[in-house]
Amino acid sequence: MESGPPSSPADGHADHSNLSRDSGLASLLTAADMASFRLDADGRIIDVNERFTSVSEYSRTALLEKPFSTLLEDETPTFESIVDDGDLPVSTTITLRTNSGTSLSATLHVASVADDSSAEIVGILDRPTTPAGSVSASSLTYGRTFEALAGSLPDGIIVLDEESTIQYANPAIERILGFSPDDLVGSSKVTIIPPRLRADHLEALKRYLETGERHLNWTYVELPGQHAAGHEVPLGVSLNDFTYDGDRYFVGLFRDISPRKEAEQTLTTKVSQLETVSYLGRHALENADIDALLEKASDLIATALGVDCCAIFEHEEGNADEPFTVRSYTGCSERLIDAERSQQSTDDADSLTAAAVTAREPVVVEHLEMDDRFTDSTGLAAADIESGVGVTIGRFDDPWGALTVYGSSPQEFANHDVDFLESVATVIASAIERQRYEHRLSETVADLEESNERLEQFAYAASHDLQEPLRMVSSYLQLLERRYADALDEDATEFIEYAVDGADRMREMIDGLLEYSRIDSQGEPFEPVDLEDVLADVLTDLQVQIDQHDAEITATPLPAVRGDPRQLRQLFQNLLSNAIEYRGESPPRIHIDVECHGSRWKLSVHDEGIGMETTDTDRIFRVFQRLHSRDEFDGTGIGLALCRRIVERHGGKIWAESELGDGATFSFTLPPASTEA
Repeated sequence: MESGPPSSPADGHADHSNLSRDSGLASLLTAADMASFRLDADGRIIDVNERFTSVSEYSRTALLEKPFSTLLEDETPTFESIVDDGDLPVSTTITLRTNSGTSLSATLHVASVADDSSAEIVGILDRPTTPAGSVSASSLTYGRTFEALAGSLPDGIIVLDEESTIQYANPAIERILGFSPDDLVGSSKVTIIPPRLRADHLEALKRYLETGERHLNWTYVELPGQHAAGHEVPLGVSLNDFTYDGDRYFVGLFRDISPRKEAEQTLTTKVSQLETVSYLGRHALENADIDALLEKASDLIATALGVDCCAIFEHEEGNADEPFTVRSYTGCSERLIDAERSQQSTDDADSLTAAAVTAREPVVVEHLEMDDRFTDSTGLAAADIESGVGVTIGRFDDPWGALTVYGSSPQEFANHDVDFLESVATVIASAIERQRYEHRLSETVADLEESNERLEQFAYAASHDLQEPLRMVSSYLQLLERRYADALDEDATEFIEYAVDGADRMREMIDGLLEYSRIDSQGEPFEPVDLEDVLADVLTDLQVQIDQHDAEITATPLPAVRGDPRQLRQLFQNLLSNAIEYRGESPPRIHIDVECHGSRWKLSVHDEGIGMETTDTDRIFRVFQRLHSRDEFDGTGIGLALCRRIVERHGGKIWAESELGDGATFSFTLPPASTEA
């Protein structure tokens, strides 16, 4: 605490070491006829001493809450101007108007006393009626009055002389710093300064003596004080200096801010713990490596809680008789790790980890020697463990493992510390469960891919093998018709025609099924494909059908995409052929447009044909699904299924929008030729 005299006492000044308690207070603080008061930040009176009531001729009750400025004569500068015109403390002459209407001249000394939450103004009215250097009975009376007032304050007060010797300390100092006033009076102020700061204080004091420059905010500053028991106490300090009878003195007001500091530290700790949980949560989402997550968690937990050791153990699911497996640890001795992992979850006598798993709730140990649950513990004691917390990871009824922290000395763990550990355990459990799901999903996908591959192989083989018998059936039926035409009646001829037609349709369906099964297995590598060229080729192939039905096909400029050229031609041909096939009474009018759809191109084929029911727009993409009989429209019912398979192979989607009698729109998405498209 940087306060000190600008110079040594001049010759002839009083020897303060010889002052008695009461006369010392009188000499240091007031002489006779000095009245004191306290104001709030708005200048209203909140306290006065007896001398002030005597001088002003007002009762204490009448003065409380009264603006101090109302006590001054009109010719006196307003109290607000006195306070605002210069830095406090300040001294000036005023004229006080008493309750009886008389005017009283006095010297006013005012200073501010502030902390981080409130501000007050203290003042003294000095009437020079007592000869300098003497100590009167009234002075002693006022000294005792001041001592009584100071003794009732919750804040500590210390008065120093020019040599930094403590001349007065009120009783609150003992409650705050553990030193009695008798211990402090006559001692140096460094007594209440922590040893680690004394050298810095002396250096700052030296600079102050040489330059007069203050290196601290005297209005309010937070500094550590030295407690008589040896520990430090956080203090809020206000400092002032004043001159009396030619000597300079310093007064310090001290407030114990330990509760606020503890609250701030708790808040800081909670924020740090929340940030740790948030970081681990993000890490778990962005990284699939569980081992890396566990290593980061053990490091961050040990730092956040200030413990010596943090360990994460895995426990074999459903088997309480198996020992733990250590997955990650920080700061733990091999002796401790060996002792903990050798335990079983059915034995909670010698393992904090096993105790947590067995209890199915957090186990908190703040002092091992005083904890009845671990009276027979040898493993923890042998590893010099005195405190710790264990929480389970995963379900309580069958946990994946446990997260445990250990301390080599007794330590208190707040509720938010335990909540923090449980939150981290939840993050770890979620990451482990997600990894399990992803592993099962990968296995399922692999099984599906293998199943699909086998199914495609079967479909191809079956379709290929069916071709020959169908060709034989069709060929012999046609041969029968040619050779025995004269011997067959009309019914037999018609039956043969039905059989041949059925065989042909069966062959078409098998061909379609073969083509469907080859979309993935026999597709060409993707490459940039100009859809303008694709459309031109398709229009050429469909020219006969276009001319036959007087169809008109238009398109906006089409982009380049990345895909299989052959399959894209088939996609366009199937969609345009369907649009012509399912026309209305008027000649087909078909339009193709394109727009950007996120990172892909969306193409749409619009027609004015017969349309379909809205409920059928998904069913038409299934294999061999038809909305019309073969008497109405030809086809195998596999064309749109092929379109969907082609679009899906290109990573896109295809869908239809239609109403019966109002045409249809088939839309699909394709990847651009490059990422810059």
